[in-house]
Amino acid sequence: MSLDTDDGPGEERTMVVDARKLKPRSSKPWKPHVFPRLEKVSLTETRLLERLTWLKPGAEAVEALGERFKAIFDTQVGFGLESSRVLGSGELRRVLAEPTFLCFLVPGGHRGRAVLEVELSLAHAAVDLLLGGAGETVGLRPLTDIEEGVASFVVLEAIRALMPGTEPQQGRLRLEGVARGVDEAVSRLSEEAQVAVLQLRARLGTQEGMVRLFLPASVLESLTPEPAPEQRRSLLRMDMEAHLSRLSSVRTWLRAEIGLAEISHHDLASLRVKDVVLVDEFSARPDQGAEGTARLFLGLGRKGFLASEVFVEDGLYQARITEVVLTEPSHLDRRVPSESDEAAAEALSGSDDEASGEGEEYTNPESDNPTAESGEMEDQMDAGDLLGDIPLQICVELARVPVTADDVVSLRAGQVVELHRAPGEPVDLSVNGKVVARGELVEIEGQLGVRILSLAG
Repeated sequence: MSLDTDDGPGEERTMVVDARKLKPRSSKPWKPHVFPRLEKVSLTETRLLERLTWLKPGAEAVEALGERFKAIFDTQVGFGLESSRVLGSGELRRVLAEPTFLCFLVPGGHRGRAVLEVELSLAHAAVDLLLGGAGETVGLRPLTDIEEGVASFVVLEAIRALMPGTEPQQGRLRLEGVARGVDEAVSRLSEEAQVAVLQLRARLGTQEGMVRLFLPASVLESLTPEPAPEQRRSLLRMDMEAHLSRLSSVRTWLRAEIGLAEISHHDLASLRVKDVVLVDEFSARPDQGAEGTARLFLGLGRKGFLASEVFVEDGLYQARITEVVLTEPSHLDRRVPSESDEAAAEALSGSDDEASGEGEEYTNPESDNPTAESGEMEDQMDAGDLLGDIPLQICVELARVPVTADDVVSLRAGQVVELHRAPGEPVDLSVNGKVVARGELVEIEGQLGVRILSLAG
């Protein structure tokens, strides 16, 4: 290190320190941090909670229930989901306490029983309204036999209002009777190790209270068979739209692909400027400014794509969505990137930021591909020879447009997406969603291809 001396301003001298004589700092081994207060959730509990998701009534069913109760009680009503969780059979007595209103629900021919609990103050208010009162509570005393009959009528009306909104393949509950105390309800629920609990907050006029549905594991499974793919997508979409605000800042790329070619790993790694990549078929001819079709992919495009028609308007290409095509993963295996796809894309494109559309850097068109002359390639030729048998999918992109999660959810058939690419401009070649080169469309002996103008990186 350099130190100022008193010999004069600006003069310095160098001090040499023998690092071997320095005492090392005392270092303690790293230990993983443990969060002792985190709740542990088993895989079985997670699956039960997922089944509860499919059991929740839709917006139309909840609206029908609200309208029915408004007609019965002649007052404002409201419902809101508070929580869902899984309890062990030994925890039920801690949750259920006297006095309360409990009734048994039977899922068709299943031997198990579900239990519906209505907070006593809310049950008293409902009974008082139906018997001509103002919906006031009369203390936390148990319901009489007549009052239990009135409360059971309310439960029946709720089931009737909700049933039309359930899916045909879902099991349906029917009222079996009123539980004679917590002990009877716990004994029925304790026949299984785990019970799923769906808790709601209900409002009846000025009175608010809690409603809980206790579903043993086997009962829940009988009520919620594996949903069809269309139903699963619909429910997932509803859930996504409900929580879209969390994804509003997420950005990705919408890629307009107009061609696909298959080349080897070695051919891709040895691409040079002025080389031509032959493409079997183009769905659009941007070099001629002609109309055509394109498939719009989000990210890696594993879930499907947006079929679209591309056309020129005001000197720029635009894509009109004609169909949203959702495809099972097994049908898109050719688009699932392999390790060689990713390795080749990384080798040619460098970092993600450099090959993510706007702002990507390209080599001088007159220079050669540095990866082809890399020392690492020569050192690994023996193992690299094996990669020649692995085919890679290289896509021809007309354009790619930045989009947000809000934009993705709003995409519909008939909507027009501006591609910001003029006829005659170069197209991009990408592997695994990463741009690896830019080129121009050419025709060689009757076959179309892309002549490389520059390489990414």
